Amino acid sequence: MRSLLGDTHANLEKMTGFVDLAAEEGADIVCFPEMSLTGYSSEHGPGDVIGEDDPAVVTIGDLARDKGLVIVFGFMEENGGGLPYLTQMIASPDGTSMSYRKTHLGSREDGRFASGDALDVFKTDKAVLGLALCWEAHLPEVFTALREQGAELILVPHASNLGGMRRKEAWMRYLPARAWDNDAYIAACNAVGDNAKGSVFGGGSIVLDRKGGIISEDFDGTESMVVIGLDGFDRDDGPDDDMRDIRFFRRRRPELYRRTHGSG
Repeated sequence: MRSLLGDTHANLEKMTGFVDLAAEEGADIVCFPEMSLTGYSSEHGPGDVIGEDDPAVVTIGDLARDKGLVIVFGFMEENGGGLPYLTQMIASPDGTSMSYRKTHLGSREDGRFASGDALDVFKTDKAVLGLALCWEAHLPEVFTALREQGAELILVPHASNLGGMRRKEAWMRYLPARAWDNDAYIAACNAVGDNAKGSVFGGGSIVLDRKGGIISEDFDGTESMVVIGLDGFDRDDGPDDDMRDIRFFRRRRPELYRRTHGSG
């Protein structure tokens, strides 16, 4: 999706159209790119930042209830006069919600945004959701922490300038490992086009199965929506007695990984 920086009205109108289409297709969960509601830029001003009680945010919560689906969307969030957060909110049909504030900031974000301090999951009727924003996908520990809490589908909204095959090549270096090692579905999407304030984003989306295989990909560099059906599963289902079917996450030994070096 193309989002205009600071124009929440136009962005909300476009998001509403996408949600309407998704509801018609019978979707359960809709995920928008990073900062879809406010637009993204590390060069932001007071007019680009909104609160969780902003009318546009409230409207999306109402939309989730009216359409009976989960909506995942992002905005630059007020922080009591301090640096704003890069926030991705999950709004569900039952009126509950969760806000994830980006915990690991990029070099252009450091000093311009505040970092969050919690990695949490959100349970829906269809799946347990986890969130990692943009370059946080390079950090295996983020995905491990989410998987330890039961995440089944980890969403990775982006606002990256990389597009086309460069975007795909980058994602394919690390996203398949995040899926396979953690036995979790991974779905990533990226902002596309210019934000009307000088930044241009490359677009692209990809969905990976629990072994890191591609279920869906779209790297045309245009606004688009894909609707994907994912199989549900029990965390204890399936065999785990040979290398072909092994569940790597089950065989971890966390007590070793957290030891202090030299404590031996």
